[in-house]
Amino acid sequence: MKKVPIFVKWPIWDEEDIELVSEVIKSGNWWCGAPNAHEGENVWKFQTEFAQFHQVKHAFACTNGTHAIEICLMALGIGRGDEVIVSDWTFVASASAIVSVGAVPIFCDVNSDTFLIEPTKIEDLITPRTKAIVCVHLGGMPCDMEALLKIAKTHDLKIIEDCAHAHGSSLQNKMVGTWGDCGTFSFQASKVINAGEGGAIICNDDELALKIYQVLDSGRLPGRWFYDHFAYGSDFRLGEMNAALLRTQLKKYPAQFRLRNKNAQYLNIKLKEIPGISPQKRKKAVTGCANYVYPVFFDPDHFGGIDYQVIYKELEERGIPTDACYPPLHKLDLFENMNLLPNIDYSQANWGKDNPHPQNFPVVEKLHRNAFQLDHRVLLSNQEALDYIIEQIKIIQKKFSKDDKE
Repeated sequence: MKKVPIFVKWPIWDEEDIELVSEVIKSGNWWCGAPNAHEGENVWKFQTEFAQFHQVKHAFACTNGTHAIEICLMALGIGRGDEVIVSDWTFVASASAIVSVGAVPIFCDVNSDTFLIEPTKIEDLITPRTKAIVCVHLGGMPCDMEALLKIAKTHDLKIIEDCAHAHGSSLQNKMVGTWGDCGTFSFQASKVINAGEGGAIICNDDELALKIYQVLDSGRLPGRWFYDHFAYGSDFRLGEMNAALLRTQLKKYPAQFRLRNKNAQYLNIKLKEIPGISPQKRKKAVTGCANYVYPVFFDPDHFGGIDYQVIYKELEERGIPTDACYPPLHKLDLFENMNLLPNIDYSQANWGKDNPHPQNFPVVEKLHRNAFQLDHRVLLSNQEALDYIIEQIKIIQKKFSKDDKE
């Protein structure tokens, strides 16, 4: 077998990261304080810098990406018995956050080319109980926001953009997270900007921003006494050390973002030349993609009928960094068994052991059987690494096509 090239290690850090975190430790100011009484400065500065990066008025740092979605739902007044439509192919947090506020997630199938929520299937899922759509920019690829906004306007729905994979992604030169009512981000260890853990919310609406702050910081109001609480909220504040690390990581990110886009588009061209290989489609309107992962569908008819488990084994044996595809939400035990919150009626959901309806999700079912994801480290590596991947996928195809004929 050809020598395996060196793939970039993750996370990427340098002395600047160490120095700023060290400054926080030495300062003794390990939390941010309040808007009118700062203890540390890094949370406040990061919020300003993250807002500037996304060309948006308001940004709020919080504990993680899951909480970011929960905060937005609460700030938008979504709760017990409300229904929220969400992609069926995403990390569990996109749906569990909906459960956490007492609402019911309704799963929507995805587009076979983009692997993103399919707008043409949304309207059939809307009921009088539907209050919002959580659209997930899977892999950093922007959803069809124009179609989603049209649906939302027609049916008076809110849109939360789950941008956990999509820091800096854009559609028609407009940043994701700024199309809907608000956008949420994750800074968990694997994410393209990371501090081990952390999250953020962005929005342009002043009134919504105030509600987001209240939910995030125990119902407080900026400028008021610290022990006055004016609405329901919880403590979702981010710590100063995480914020310091995010500030240095954000500075490095634009160069990484450009490299990810360049390498992803090279792979798009080369892999599409292989019969039966279909990378996640990047539409012309997409002007930037964070490329958190690089998802690929492979047609089993061109690979001797193998499924994803076999191709993952082959890729891993060849030293190619991969990332597991998310299992469809409707197949997860907690939803199949409705092992969720007590005293909430989930009987009208389009999932569950007594109401499985796999026919509602034909694209997700097909994709999950025959898809794999390259880890985002691949897209930060050099030309030699990319060409090695292309070559090895061709070899895998030849191996199984030959076995199938024999």
